[in-house]
Amino acid sequence: MDKTIGISELRKDIASRVKEIHEDRSRYIIIQRSKPKAVLMSPEEVETLEIMADKEILNEIKQAKQDIQKGWFKIYEEFYRKQFPDSYK
Repeated sequence: MDKTIGISELRKDIASRVKEIHEDRSRYIIIQRSKPKAVLMSPEEVETLEIMADKEILNEIKQAKQDIQKGWFKIYEEFYRKQFPDSYK
């Protein structure tokens, strides 16, 4: 859930707000002169938004899910054990 915070209040207490964002996945809309100016969020959330905006990646994820449901996958260790048997002794 998004929370709003004035920029002057944020300046006073930024360390605890960053900790809260990290621990609780909170998001803050930063208000300056009664208008929203920026958003403060975790790096993971930014990464998620970037992925959601990339249709090519979303299609690849969708295809991977379908492949998994069909059983068209190999477990990492099994694949590499066959490819590089000397590494798994």
